[in-house]
Amino acid sequence: MGRPAQISHEDLIAAAALVAARLGPAKTTIAAVSKAAGVPTGSIYHRLPSRDALLAEIWLTAAERFQAMALAAFATANSIEAAAEAALVTPRFARAHHAQAVVLNSHRREEFITAGAPEEYRARAVKLAAELREAMANTAARLLPGDPRGKERTAVALIGIPLGAVRVFLPQAVPPQEIDADIAAAVRAALRH
Repeated sequence: MGRPAQISHEDLIAAAALVAARLGPAKTTIAAVSKAAGVPTGSIYHRLPSRDALLAEIWLTAAERFQAMALAAFATANSIEAAAEAALVTPRFARAHHAQAVVLNSHRREEFITAGAPEEYRARAVKLAAELREAMANTAARLLPGDPRGKERTAVALIGIPLGAVRVFLPQAVPPQEIDADIAAAVRAALRH
């Protein structure tokens, strides 16, 4: 019978996200994650086959967590007010999960999902992108029916505006609560225009 795990998979990826947020993906090594997590490098390789897989798992874990929150909010965005509320998922996520927000917003996906990442990780990334496109299309159809630019206006309102506001603060700081009102006002204006 094997030894019990010293750290859960979730805690390992959380430690890895902290390293990636601090050092960036290029300097996120198995050794650095091992040190941050307080586990032997062999423990990491036991769970993940390579550094490429580790980087992909860092990004995917953050993206899946954020997207679950965002899609739930977008699904209830049946009015401009509800859309303004849905846009606040981005700053709220950044406050609750700072390291993961830095991973998602301060780096490109391709820095984490590299050509060397196993296919299963690349497939998860493709699935996330498709789900987001579908959610944007559905939300646009509800919010701006008949608007030929509805999809892009909805994407600007629900993704572009909050992301731009949050990026002002990341990676150095957590976005303050006060920006939520500014984001909501900008979303309302973008959707009413």
